[in-house]
Amino acid sequence: MFDTRRTRLTKPIIIAILLAALVLSGCAGARGWPGAQSEGGTLYVCTMDGRVLALDPDSGSRKWDWQPAETQTSSFLSCGGAAGSGLAGGKFYGSPVISDGMVYITSYSGKVYTIDSGSGVELYDTGSPIVGSVAVGNNTVFVGSSNGKLSALDAGNGSLKWEFSSEDGVWATPQVIDDTVYFGSLDHSLYALNATDGTKKWAFETGGGIASTPLIVEGVVYIGSFDKKFYAIYADTGTPKWIFEGAGNWFWSEALYNNGTIYAGSLDHNVYALDAGNGTTAWPKPFKASDQVKSSPVIAGGVLVVASEDGKVYGLDLKTGEKKWQFDGIKTKVLAPLCAAEGKVYINTQSNSLYALDAETGRQDWNISLGK
Repeated sequence: MFDTRRTRLTKPIIIAILLAALVLSGCAGARGWPGAQSEGGTLYVCTMDGRVLALDPDSGSRKWDWQPAETQTSSFLSCGGAAGSGLAGGKFYGSPVISDGMVYITSYSGKVYTIDSGSGVELYDTGSPIVGSVAVGNNTVFVGSSNGKLSALDAGNGSLKWEFSSEDGVWATPQVIDDTVYFGSLDHSLYALNATDGTKKWAFETGGGIASTPLIVEGVVYIGSFDKKFYAIYADTGTPKWIFEGAGNWFWSEALYNNGTIYAGSLDHNVYALDAGNGTTAWPKPFKASDQVKSSPVIAGGVLVVASEDGKVYGLDLKTGEKKWQFDGIKTKVLAPLCAAEGKVYINTQSNSLYALDAETGRQDWNISLGK
């Protein structure tokens, strides 16, 4: 019933496809796709020009501005990126992560930083480009890199606790729940590892690469793959609960759960609502956006908010998928995951501008340039 047979593409072909679909066109490519994060009355965001800002979420005014030395040059990466990863032009791809008052960020150069009140230090250098964010749990920082490794670091001093090697690049952000860390790899597999020592508990093979963050709810892992399928997998055994095969293109962004329903955006321009229990569609039909949905959705103000790559932002009814509002004020591409807090949605764009919208109405509260 659950067919996980695949036609494995060689790594050069995978990279060529990723370049065409994700890095868009030209030598510079995408500028990165870091989202914002809100914590304790502060909005944290990585900029497209290589800085990390702490902002007032109500006005967008700056509390502090920090930049690692490596991103202070204008030509951070040469044409073609680093280590054959297939990306170029971006300094940050992963979003900030806040844990115990510390801000953790990953640089495309392969470094992990910690920032405290605007003062940052290098925690660890993986030696390979990092596309995802970190996960933090039990005083450990988990990070994947393009060399195929998942590294577990001591959150205090950055020392390496253990490493696990997959068979291809790890662009996905890991997820840690209790004593298990879950992550996807471009080698087509979803892994569950013992968070303490890195031993493998199980691996589930899909028909394509996995670049999205696992969503884990009530003992089930929900994740999409580049094989155009979306999976529900039992977290303790790695066996499938159900597989949705109704999409017409890749799943890239992280899915979202609310009240028994999974919401997932696809590169086929559709947003799907799936019953978490059996994988059947929960809406009469998927919502069709005007472009590919690479940005992870959010729920705020009782509305599902989705952005398409062409900059359109939609507020959708959670139960029906009907459009409640549409915001057309962004005139550039949106690749970053959305951030929701206190009824607002924050959108980091490829033009290095940040927008704040009222989630219930779609009205713009403010937008600011994140440049110097």
